[in-house]
Amino acid sequence: MRKIIVMLVFSMLLMLSSVAFASLDDNRESIQQQYGDYRLVIDSDNQLWTRADWEAKGYKKAKAASYRYSFSRHGIGVQMEVMYANNKPDAVVAAQRFTPDMPITIKEFKLYFPEVYALTKAPKANFFATHSSISRNFQEGESPVGMGILIRELSGGKYYTLIAFNIQDEGRLIKDIENIDEDTYIREFIIERASRTTVHDKMDAGNPDWKPIKNYFN
Repeated sequence: MRKIIVMLVFSMLLMLSSVAFASLDDNRESIQQQYGDYRLVIDSDNQLWTRADWEAKGYKKAKAASYRYSFSRHGIGVQMEVMYANNKPDAVVAAQRFTPDMPITIKEFKLYFPEVYALTKAPKANFFATHSSISRNFQEGESPVGMGILIRELSGGKYYTLIAFNIQDEGRLIKDIENIDEDTYIREFIIERASRTTVHDKMDAGNPDWKPIKNYFN
């Protein structure tokens, strides 16, 4: 009976993920609907503001650099930081970083983040690994090898969607691409923009830096 209940819950999550999914076309309103109100604001001088202080006076004195949200998924707390394209109320997402309180494996990803897992099913999703750093927005220390997903569909007619993963192997650094599998741990991940020039240079040029790998998220 317990197994049947778990399968039903998981099926419902997958159904929800087909309706609500992460996107660079999200704005502050759609982010709020999915993750709740922001808790903190980090301004361009790297100063923290509570939501109350920011809405009372902070926005009059400083420029917001990012908004921080907190929520829980299946008993694991998640800190999410969102950088918007500008400070207008309808500004779309420029980058979105997720940091769970504890690392999760690739095979668990669809359970904890079904709205992002939906992107792995995109027809033009390309899975890759590299010995170079994929994003400048990671907070945690990185392994010599990184992993990413590129969605080859232009968002807003200008950018591709890039999901960059900071990965580990049970707390150890990953040094070889061949060591990535479904049991690899994700410490944090970021959804951000990738320009057509970057994609051409990193993935389409001869001997690409972003090397194709198997989809381990299935």
